[in-house]
Order: sequence, then C-alpha cells, then structure tokens
Amino acid sequence: MSAALEQRVLCIGPQARAPRLSVLTPFHKHDPSALLQRMAPASRDVEFVLLDDGSASAELLSNVVKAAEALRTSVRIVIWARNRGRATGRNRLIEEARGEYVLFLDADLIPDQSDFLHRWLTTIRNERPLVAFGGLSLEQAEETPDTALHFNLFGRSDCAPARLRARAAAQSTAASNLLVRRDFLLATPFDDGFTGWGFEDTDWALTAARHTRIQHIDNPVTHAGLDSITTLMRKSAEAGPNFARLAAKHPKAVRRFAAYRAARTVRPVRGLRSAFAWFARDPLRATPMPIRRAAFKLYRASHFAEHLA
Repeated sequence: MSAALEQRVLCIGPQARAPRLSVLTPFHKHDPSALLQRMAPASRDVEFVLLDDGSASAELLSNVVKAAEALRTSVRIVIWARNRGRATGRNRLIEEARGEYVLFLDADLIPDQSDFLHRWLTTIRNERPLVAFGGLSLEQAEETPDTALHFNLFGRSDCAPARLRARAAAQSTAASNLLVRRDFLLATPFDDGFTGWGFEDTDWALTAARHTRIQHIDNPVTHAGLDSITTLMRKSAEAGPNFARLAAKHPKAVRRFAAYRAARTVRPVRGLRSAFAWFARDPLRATPMPIRRAAFKLYRASHFAEHLA
C-alpha cells in the first residue's frame, strides 16, 4: 500500500500556527465524540489533533468530524489505514502537534469540570511545568455487573488525589490527562518498542522522572470506558511482554511494584491460572469483591511471570 493510502490528514477549522496547547487523542474503534463535545466550544489557544489508528469505519469517522466541527477551533485528524499501536500512535500525534504544550486525552475520557481546559491553560501560564498529570476519576462512570471488577480495581489504584499521587510521582502517572511541554517530549518520545497493550506510559514516566519533576495537580477526567472481565483478562495476557520490557529497562523501580512481587511469587506455582480466572469471573455471583480483585491480580501476575527473565 502506498504512503498516501496508508495515511490521510483531515483539517477542520482555522489552522493556528502556534497555539498554546495541543490536545492529542488517539482512538481505535472507540468514538471520542463525547470527549470533544464536553470541551466545545474551545479557546483559540487550543488545537485538537486526533489519530484514527486503523478503525476503518466511515460511520465512526463521520461522527468524529461532526464533533470536531463543534469545537470551533483548529482540528486535524490523522487517519491510518491499519492499526500500529499505542506508542507509535502517540509519537505520530506529537509530530503533528504545533502547540507549546501537549495534553494527552484518551478517547474514553470525560473531563469532570466544565472549565477543564481553562485550568490547564492557567497551569501553563502560572507554573510552566515540564510535565504535569491531572489525575483520573470514576465520578461520571457507570458501574454495571459486567464492569464491576474494573470499577473496583480502577477506583482503588488509579483515582488518588494529587497529594497522594505525588508520593510516587512516576508510578502514579498515566498517559491520559498528561500535560508535557512539547520540546521536552520531542527529546523524550515514547518507546515504540512497546507494542500492543500496556506499560508504554509507565515506561515514559519513569524515563521522564530521570530528567525532571513530574507535577501532580487535581484536574481529573473520568474513565468512562471501563472493561468487562473478559477484556481485562485479554489485555492482561497481551501485556506480559510489555511488562517484561519495562522490568528490563527500569529494574530498580519495577522491583518495588506490587505486580512484580506478585509475578515472582506465582512463578513457581504451575496450573493455578485457571483457578484465579474462575474466582475473578465469579460465575456464581457469590465471590466477595476483595477475593475477585485478589484473584484477578494473581491471574495477571501469572502472565507477567511468563515473560520475566
């Protein structure tokens, strides 16, 4: 396939030469329209750059274009014919951005406050951070029987206020709701050796923390795309090689992770993965949530253990 067919770029609205902030959103078969609608209309100090990472859906793209037009500011949509993965996609968005700062927002997020972008612009103007993370929440998320485990896991591990996140600044940083000065990001790109799902953001944060302080503020976004137990388990299996790559690159830091210690513990125990999966799935709907949560973590650790040296 030629380069022209591999990639197209749609431009919507007046194209600012040097906006203060570029909002970067990759998506793959997930409609980011709700996220865009929450921020419309947007300041002319802000541009939006989206990446359709191989969704191959005309209906989805049409919805995104309609939501982008309502922003009333500069928007570009990069469209890839095939899926290339999270790290490669984020680096393509960085390349396309023109803002002094970039803000990563995944397609399944919803800002918790109506002045969400204004708060980020104020942080840029007053504090000039190299890296800042705004936090994640479940404030607007819907808990269903199918997503109950993810709701519980995410609430306990990813929804801390800034003062608590700052105690483990790199480990508590995700690539969603992450603000970075673009020149720093160009010098410190995502490692595109992380393919598939998981840990490219942790790797980036651990690398960035060697060069600068990661600032934590309270300007959260809701994770509205909670996964079913089936999807969680699939992602856990896919993430094994990436976890091993992370451990090899940052051995001292990763040895402190609870997931690493769990992987080392379950490694000698053969044949228990199916039991962990059964308790995590809770087919009889009788397992207390703390046991489901522990079983899932051990199931995930068993996949990580397969790939650790």
